[in-house]
Amino acid sequence: MAEVRLNQYLATVRVKLAEDVVLQHSPSSPEIIGHELADQVHAFVKANQMGYYPALDYFTMDDVRNQGALDPDLIDATESMSWLVCRLVRDEIQSKLRHVFSSVKFQAVQTIAYTMPAVRFGSANALHDLAQHYTPLVVKLDLLLSMISKRETEQGVEEFIRSALHRWLKDSFELIEVSSVLEVS
Repeated sequence: MAEVRLNQYLATVRVKLAEDVVLQHSPSSPEIIGHELADQVHAFVKANQMGYYPALDYFTMDDVRNQGALDPDLIDATESMSWLVCRLVRDEIQSKLRHVFSSVKFQAVQTIAYTMPAVRFGSANALHDLAQHYTPLVVKLDLLLSMISKRETEQGVEEFIRSALHRWLKDSFELIEVSSVLEVS
């Protein structure tokens, strides 16, 4: 008789929520927030001759916040929008993936707007690329997915998980990138 096992996998995924979905839940536009953040961050970086664009968390530190680097209302709007987008993404992923996996747990959820931008100061499209980065529509998630199996470790299960994520989430998001799937012991 085959032994039944509960296998767990950690999947790192990036998804992009459509702006019209967000606008159904908020009067604010994520695109406008992203462009305003890019303008203010660019002006601060240029005035302080930093040579690079920092992550948004840099601007919430007390000494930088007190310099008036970014409009405090803009920071609050970004935090609120990021919370809303993360909540919408979590709810959608939970709803869709519960049909495929035994359990879906969120290890980490963050809009990429709070990560370090991969934009070089002075590049030709810097302001545009910075606005895209700071627009709180792209979310990075670490998902702990559980599957019941009758065998030890099955070959190709990571590829199955990748394709299942794409298949079940493709109608919900503008972008789905699965960067890694690892078995957790």
